[in-house]
Amino acid sequence: MIKTTYLVLFNLASCLGWAYVLGQTFQLVYADQDIEKSSQTLWGVVEGPLKIVQTMALMEVLHAMLGLVRSPVGSTFMQVSSRLFLLWAINVLCPDSRYHWGFILMVASWSLVEVPRYAFYALNLLDAVPDWLFFLRYHLFMVLYPSGITGEVTCMLKALPLLASGAYSVQMPNTHNVAISLYIVVVITLITYIPGSPFMFNHMNIQRKKAYAKKNEVKTLKKD
Repeated sequence: MIKTTYLVLFNLASCLGWAYVLGQTFQLVYADQDIEKSSQTLWGVVEGPLKIVQTMALMEVLHAMLGLVRSPVGSTFMQVSSRLFLLWAINVLCPDSRYHWGFILMVASWSLVEVPRYAFYALNLLDAVPDWLFFLRYHLFMVLYPSGITGEVTCMLKALPLLASGAYSVQMPNTHNVAISLYIVVVITLITYIPGSPFMFNHMNIQRKKAYAKKNEVKTLKKD
């Protein structure tokens, strides 16, 4: 009972947080009627709540590790860590990455995925998921995952000129005798998107098929 209550509250809080980010994003874009103008101001509007709600997702990795949920630790960690890298290492450190249409696309895609996802998780714990929410949970990713990837890649590409200048890199010689280039890290990350994106999309498609199979099984049992 305590576990269920905690998970319901966590998912509801995350859902509301992302709903706020989504609402602010759409309100700004609608008011401006100009993507270029909105791209210059969106960060200032959603920075705080976006940092909070996305960083909260670290708890999902912990939930999986502790067995509170049945999500695979590996894929959960991959999804959460990639987003945190985009937010904290790219958007926070590299201004050009957040004042661009790619940032709007990324934030909108993330939000549109997360609002129904967290709502689904919360209601599923209460065995009260409506059919329309089930549909959104397992179909929206088909459009929003590619659009989110496009936004993420665009943000990283916009960050490369600054990082290529040596910003946020550790040069040798130094006390630890180790050189770290954030530019190289971002380039490697972009390369991993080539095999990683189809892998994650396929993983989510497999989850969709499993969810439908389970739902149909439950319906059959109820009929019997």
